[in-house]
Amino acid sequence: MKSFDRPSPPPDNSIYFGGHYNEPDTYVTKRPHGMNSWLITFTLEGEGYFLVDNRRYLSRAGDIALLKPGAPHQYGTSPGRNWNFVWAHFDHIVEAQYLNPEALSIQHIAHPHIRKRMYRLFQWFLQDARERLPHWQELCAATLKSILLLMAQRQQNTLDSRVEMTLHLLTIKMKDDVKVEKLAQEVGLSASRLSHLFKDTTGETIIEALNRIRLNQAALLLEHTDRNASEAAYETGFRNYNHFAAQFVRRFGMTPGAYKRQFRGEG
Repeated sequence: MKSFDRPSPPPDNSIYFGGHYNEPDTYVTKRPHGMNSWLITFTLEGEGYFLVDNRRYLSRAGDIALLKPGAPHQYGTSPGRNWNFVWAHFDHIVEAQYLNPEALSIQHIAHPHIRKRMYRLFQWFLQDARERLPHWQELCAATLKSILLLMAQRQQNTLDSRVEMTLHLLTIKMKDDVKVEKLAQEVGLSASRLSHLFKDTTGETIIEALNRIRLNQAALLLEHTDRNASEAAYETGFRNYNHFAAQFVRRFGMTPGAYKRQFRGEG
C-alpha cells in the first residue's frame, strides 16, 4: 500500500515537518548516526518497530513514540504487517524535559477520546507545517507542546484506565442526569465493581467526584461571568437549588451569592 503522502525534504532552517504514512513491511529507515532533530510518531493502525540500543521496540495502534536527537536507530514496519502512522520532526522544545530521559520512549494511549485528541493535534501540526501561513512556526510549536504535555501527564498518571475513563465521562456528562449503572456499562464493569474501584483509587465516590466537578465549574461561572447562582447551578447539572447551595457552602465556606459578591468587590 502506498503512503498517504511523501512530503518533500524540509527547506533550509526548517525545524517543523512531518507526514502520514501507511507502509507495508518493506518499509525501513536506518540512521546509524542518529539525527539532529527529535522524531515523534503516533501509530493509528498496524504495527511498526524501532531498534535502539540493540533493543527492539514495537509500536502498535495507540502507541506514541518519542526518539531523541543523536540516538542511532532503525525503524520500519513489522514483518507481515502494515504500519499506519503520523510523524513529526522538530527541534528541541522545553516540554520534552518532562518525559522519560531514555533515547526512546513509547507510551500507550488506551482511551479512544485521548487517541482522537492526539490525532487531531498531529493533523493540526501537519496542516500548519505545510501551509506555512503567518505564525506557522509558533502554531507548530504550540501543537507539539500540547502533544508532549499530554504525554507527560499520562506518564505521571497512575489511575486505573477505567477510573480515568469514568472521570472523563463525568466531565463531559456533567449537565446530565448521571447514573452509575450507565457509567459502568460504558467502561465495561458492573456498577458495584466500578464504585469500589473508583473509591479505592481516588478516595471519592463517583457522586462526590461529580459534585466536585460541578461545583468547581459553578464557582468559575460565578467568578468570571454574569451568571447568577441559580443559573450557575442549572448550567452545571444541579436541578435542586437548595442542594446546590448546601454543597457549595460545604466546599467553599460561603453561599454562592457571597462568593459572587466577593469577586465583584462588594463587601
